[in-house]
Amino acid sequence: MAARTESELEWWLKWILAAVLVICLVLGALNFSRLRTYQAYFRESGPAVSMRYELLSHRMDETAVRRHFEGLDLNCVFEGGPLGDRVCYAALGSADGVPALGIALFFKKGRLSHSVVQIPWWRHLRQKQQLQARLGPPRLQSQPGQEPLLGWQLPGGLLVYNRDRIGDLNPLAWSVVMWTARELVR
Repeated sequence: MAARTESELEWWLKWILAAVLVICLVLGALNFSRLRTYQAYFRESGPAVSMRYELLSHRMDETAVRRHFEGLDLNCVFEGGPLGDRVCYAALGSADGVPALGIALFFKKGRLSHSVVQIPWWRHLRQKQQLQARLGPPRLQSQPGQEPLLGWQLPGGLLVYNRDRIGDLNPLAWSVVMWTARELVR
């Protein structure tokens, strides 16, 4: 009887390992274009940054943004996307003490329009608690049927964050903290 139990255990162990391997392969295939970015995040330590969202402003040009994020090695390229015509980005280790993948700063006609910081799903709650402790309870919340967001009006713009964790334990899914210049909020 004991031999049969060991055999059954080995059989179940093989199936569990095969299922885990299949799940990893499917996740890898579905997120292939992002794998290099995530490998770099987990293998390398990025810089820590203080966001100071309250000081961000549409009046800031690229020089002012570089001063705001002094020491952060920003790479900038021209882009034709909806958030701006130029984007500066950098890998991060953390933003305001919370682990972060990276930051993207968008410019429209030479002025800061948006800031996006990617937060891993396993730190979603910590980021939400930190924003609420720092900025108070959210003043804006999305309506039913809309993307579930929390928002804070700041002097220079609107800061939004996912109300709920994104990804359902998918290690390749990340939430974002997004600042939008007041002049662009509709």
